[in-house]
Amino acid sequence: MERVSEVINNIYQKYLPIAKQFGITLDLDFPDITLTVHEKERIKESVDKHMRLAVDRSKNTKNARIIIAVRPGKITITDNGTTFSKSTSELISSEHIKVKSRVGFGTTVTIE
Repeated sequence: MERVSEVINNIYQKYLPIAKQFGITLDLDFPDITLTVHEKERIKESVDKHMRLAVDRSKNTKNARIIIAVRPGKITITDNGTTFSKSTSELISSEHIKVKSRVGFGTTVTIE
């Protein structure tokens, strides 16, 4: 097992300069840095992929903001850059990934 904080911090540091380049505010909400993860590579790949997509969706959005929030058993990535239809959100979702999108609020990807 490895601490989730190490995985998330590495990804956060990777995307922070990219977000700044596009004027995107990148926030991290991680109240418990002692949380651990069993499937480090799966989590790392999922978070990295969805961060890349969130930055891509947000780069042309005024006052763009992406938040990575970590709670026991889940990681959420929320951006205000785009919204998807319900059917598109369902298509993107999978066993460990849930996508919700609302006009005016953006898109939230939950990785479990």
